[in-house]
Amino acid sequence: MKITIEIAQRCKYWNNHKQLNKRIMAKICQNIIARFANLKQVKIFELSILLTDNAEISELNNKFRGKNQETNVLSFPDIPLVGKHILEFQPNLNYMYLGDMAFSYQQLLHEAEEQHKLFEHHFLHLFVHSMLHLLGFDHQKDEDAVIMENLEIQILQDFAINSPYL
Repeated sequence: MKITIEIAQRCKYWNNHKQLNKRIMAKICQNIIARFANLKQVKIFELSILLTDNAEISELNNKFRGKNQETNVLSFPDIPLVGKHILEFQPNLNYMYLGDMAFSYQQLLHEAEEQHKLFEHHFLHLFVHSMLHLLGFDHQKDEDAVIMENLEIQILQDFAINSPYL
């Protein structure tokens, strides 16, 4: 399987974190996709990522969610999937566009400092979280949140990152 990741960077502070690159993101995507037999048959996946700041993420959050405030990440799935039923989904085996993500540098930095986490680990956690949203997982109900959090913990462990929920 091939993962194509397009990154648009609109905030210079992201330059301080070169280790957060397409290579590590593609490895995480492959790890997640490999967990689903129907998805791991797809030849090419594509994903777009916006690395931005609080001002732009606020605009996006207001435009698409009606919330005029900063947030750490926004996820925009291309296909409306339902995580509970992901294995029933029959993808095009040649190509699948996963969707778009947008991350706010300042919000992630603030949260990482507040939670005493490495910025990179916090970003990768939210990247995993956002990928799961693109695949239809959600945390609106307690039972769904438990499923999503357990998946996040398992995936992050594969990359030597401790549970973000400790």
